[in-house]
Amino acid sequence: MKEKIIAILGKTLPKGFNIIVSEYNGFGNDKYLKIAFSPNTKQTNNVRGQYPQLVSLSLCLHNMTLQPQIYGGNGGKCIYREIDPNHPKEKYLAMVSVNVPFRKPKKEEKFVLAAIERFAINYIKTLKENKEKLRYKDIVDYSFLD
Repeated sequence: MKEKIIAILGKTLPKGFNIIVSEYNGFGNDKYLKIAFSPNTKQTNNVRGQYPQLVSLSLCLHNMTLQPQIYGGNGGKCIYREIDPNHPKEKYLAMVSVNVPFRKPKKEEKFVLAAIERFAINYIKTLKENKEKLRYKDIVDYSFLD
């Protein structure tokens, strides 16, 4: 399953993306896959393990449940953009999150793989829609959006 997911993300995402698919143990005997990806960072970012604009999913291998997941404060199903100082609800915030569309699939392999591919496509689409206001422009390589 891990290899299939890596192949799908490698085909769907632009070259140079950080793709992480790793197995971990959950509660009891359940095994999970962490599925995370983000744009590549520029050479100026020397912080190991830091992946700005990272999104992530968790897949339970026991019952094939796929859901957005946050790992240590990173991931989930949102990206971050700059605030609009003229918007009354945003003007006092540091940044605004934008959700990447995600719908839980049926608990079968083909539906799960299709949902992962759709999530990656929606991620790129969300980045493109918010291109002008994206955060971390100094350390993230957004050249694939052009």
